[in-house]
Amino acid sequence: MRRFEVESVEVLAAIQDPDHVTESIKGRKNAWKKRAGDWLRVTYFQEDNGKTVVVTVSIKRKFFKEGDYENRV
Repeated sequence: MRRFEVESVEVLAAIQDPDHVTESIKGRKNAWKKRAGDWLRVTYFQEDNGKTVVVTVSIKRKFFKEGDYENRV
């Protein structure tokens, strides 16, 4: 979050009200939220006790749909 200067409220907004959600590896999900000119991607999973664990936060220029990962540059 520090690297990309992302605030915790932006991460929460992406998880609670994402523009898109895609599946990730190991049962994780990617929550995508549009920002000014780019996309915020939050990779997270839900624990059995209901807690949400954020794995990574990154900024992407493009939104990648499921199946598009093989076609990335």
